Amino acid sequence: MGTTSLALKVYLILGFELVVLYGCMFFIIQQCKRAFYANKTFLGIAFAEAINQNKQTDICIVQTKATTLFFFWLILFAIISMWTATAFIIFSASFIQFIFMTISAIGYGTFIGFMIMDADENDGMVGLKAATLTTAAMFVVVSVTGINFANLIFVPTISLLILSLIIWELIGLVRGISRLASKIKAVLGIITFSMSLLASISRVNVISEEGLNDWNTAIDLAFGMYLDIINLILYYIDLMSS
Repeated sequence: MGTTSLALKVYLILGFELVVLYGCMFFIIQQCKRAFYANKTFLGIAFAEAINQNKQTDICIVQTKATTLFFFWLILFAIISMWTATAFIIFSASFIQFIFMTISAIGYGTFIGFMIMDADENDGMVGLKAATLTTAAMFVVVSVTGINFANLIFVPTISLLILSLIIWELIGLVRGISRLASKIKAVLGIITFSMSLLASISRVNVISEEGLNDWNTAIDLAFGMYLDIINLILYYIDLMSS
């Protein structure tokens, strides 16, 4: 009963946050498309038509100083909301944790929606579908195999891979990287956060067996999976846009 109860709490929280995240993404994409076909702007952003390499219509965001400033503040809001949610999950009560986690989902959902439109909404949607299928597959793997991926070999390996990704990202910001290197980095990111999601799912079972079954623990576990899923989405979109 304890295991089921904790798992139910975790997946209720995670499910709600993913609904908010995906809802914001699809809302932004829909509104951008609607504005383009109506020859209007959305949040002051104008759109133009292009054709991608597959001869599909690609709705492009018209880059201006205003849009650059808008995206700067949007990215800043997404990052700050994520770090704020992390801080509150560590130091605060469950209700406040939930509120800031939801704010973070709104911020990142909006950011990813515009990111898909800015790259190529056709490839972006393929990347989003692939990330969703990968997420579902990781739950199936843990459920079918019964393997505890939150072990002393798997988790340190994930930590080393995440550190490698951080270093790679920093080098890319300073020196820039080629298209091939960008693709390799995206594939490494997908592998890393797929592994991390496996470990996060396994943690639910491990912590349940330890007898913990409170909302703070549930939010902590859900937040870990939420971060893995966001990173999966970002790296899939990065791979498609590369």
